[in-house]
Amino acid sequence: MNIETMSPAITKASTWLIVWSSVVFVCGILAFVLPLTFSFAIALVIGFLLLVAGVAHLVFAFQTRGLGGFVGHMLLCAIYELAAVFLLANPLLSVISLSLILAVFLILEGVLELAFYFRLRRFRHSIWVLIDGIGTLILGIFLVRQWPPATPEVIGILIGASLMLSAVSRIVLSLAVRTLGLVPHGLTVSSTER
Repeated sequence: MNIETMSPAITKASTWLIVWSSVVFVCGILAFVLPLTFSFAIALVIGFLLLVAGVAHLVFAFQTRGLGGFVGHMLLCAIYELAAVFLLANPLLSVISLSLILAVFLILEGVLELAFYFRLRRFRHSIWVLIDGIGTLILGIFLVRQWPPATPEVIGILIGASLMLSAVSRIVLSLAVRTLGLVPHGLTVSSTER
């Protein structure tokens, strides 16, 4: 498969990635401007997702009770529902608890971004993936070191910074992929491949 046949797929995928990254960037700005609101929103969204997942396990338990695993699904339903009640009943305590989970998430995301960079390092503008990985890793380590956070706003600010960093790196990388047609750094495309 040559670059010419891949070009429409690259353009379409990069367009959606640019749109998605722009939305993520706006969410990052909102998290940065309204950190307390964003922190509580994270706790509430996760609480509602756990509530819905618990109900799904309950329904699944009754629909598949003839196959076995009924008790297991009922226990999962109970765990999900207890976690949802915990998150929804006390959002401030939930934010503090979630900050540790978010810190671990940011560290893992940073490590994966760094691994992604090493896969893409021969391509132009891949440095943005490296910057995103290092920045996200630093934010995760900072959040772990500051746990429990002095204020819930810290969580919103750090998540906002991570979202904006990821969005910028993806937008730049998408634009580079579109304009350069996936040409590795230092390599040229011969006229027969064009």
